[in-house]
Amino acid sequence: MSLERQIKKFKNAEKKLLFTTPSHAQGNFIPEKSKNMLGEKVFECDFSEIEGFDNLRKPEGILNDLLAEFSEIYSSKRTFILTNGSSSGLIAAMLAVLKDNDKVIVARNCHVSVTNGLVLTGAVPVWILPEFDPQWGIFKGITADSVKNALNSHPDAKAVILTSPTYEGLFSELEEISKLTKNAQIPLIVDEAHGALLPFGDFCSKPAIYCGADVSVQSLHKTAGALTPAALLHVGYESLISAENIQNALNLINTTSPSYPLMLSVEQTVKFLASSEGFEAVSALQNEIKRLSGLLPAGYEVYSGFNDPAKILFRINGKNAYEIAEILNNKCAIEEEFTNGQSLLFITGIGTDNFRLRKLFEVLSEIRGVSSVQENEFSFDFSLPKCAIRPRDAFFAQKSLIPAKNAIGKVAAQALLHYPPGIPVLVPGELVNPLASKLFDEIECVL
Repeated sequence: MSLERQIKKFKNAEKKLLFTTPSHAQGNFIPEKSKNMLGEKVFECDFSEIEGFDNLRKPEGILNDLLAEFSEIYSSKRTFILTNGSSSGLIAAMLAVLKDNDKVIVARNCHVSVTNGLVLTGAVPVWILPEFDPQWGIFKGITADSVKNALNSHPDAKAVILTSPTYEGLFSELEEISKLTKNAQIPLIVDEAHGALLPFGDFCSKPAIYCGADVSVQSLHKTAGALTPAALLHVGYESLISAENIQNALNLINTTSPSYPLMLSVEQTVKFLASSEGFEAVSALQNEIKRLSGLLPAGYEVYSGFNDPAKILFRINGKNAYEIAEILNNKCAIEEEFTNGQSLLFITGIGTDNFRLRKLFEVLSEIRGVSSVQENEFSFDFSLPKCAIRPRDAFFAQKSLIPAKNAIGKVAAQALLHYPPGIPVLVPGELVNPLASKLFDEIECVL
């Protein structure tokens, strides 16, 4: 029985009087404004772990059957539902394999959740800095050579953590990298949060666990249409990380009261994606973006390479992308996901219909009057900051908030980032550099 049918069965047949959480009693009490905004149905589906509804901390019934079905769909040894986003999955994977003072090789364009995992595990990062593309203002994917060099320099590393696809949709060389990690007998953990559609379409890179990753996490809410922050964690068939260790780690950090409306959203989203209609929807999205990209005027360009086309990275060659964003926001009622000086990012997904796409490309094609970008106008020093102490030590040290201009050379006690994309400029334990001092007004530093 599916979670959907179990909820319907309870609502329509059993009619139990529940003296359990949640206290709204399946919608018996709903604040009027909540009812107007959310409706009643979501409250009717909101249960605790009552009889017949299983427990996500130790699934043995209906949720266990659902996870087994997901494992078949994703060709994984085990798939886990994450009701606290991909962030919780990344932290759990780190807790499952890393301990105090372990070295871990990490791509620098990681999400801040990986930094949080470093604090929680006490692991020591060995950073890989991906190549920066100044024309687009983005980091590229991680190459196998860069991982090989890191492994040769740090043969005692206990894991490798990469982001693929990146926030902007660029892939890393996962198949070649997984061969290196398997040869070194250490796990490869992939933040695939922005790649939830990969198993259901014809992309230029396969899903991470198909490429040999030991664990991957995918955010179903980012591109696949589920409620925020629905996500999945996949354990590969030949993974060096046991599913039992992942479950134990998730139990350390997750709520004991997972959202049933959220889990229902996960169930229905995955089942749709795995259907013929789901595959057709993903294919139609890809094809329409490709078609419309080819119709742009000369000098108007959508990034095309080893990347996910559902991430529309757009630029007008040599023009100020910040000004383009202002035009879109203030005059065209269109909001982009992210902008840097060189390009704009538009995230599309299963809910992006042809009307929206055509409107976006029509507006982009008609943009005029944007000033030119001077060479190096938006350039930054992307060299790695110097590390003074472990992230964990910095986080738990005595600290003080000081003006950024006075912080250069001091040890950062916090992760410094802008969100989106949630990629740290500084990690706890690193020395504050001039770049960070320009981007932030105040910085918390170790005393």
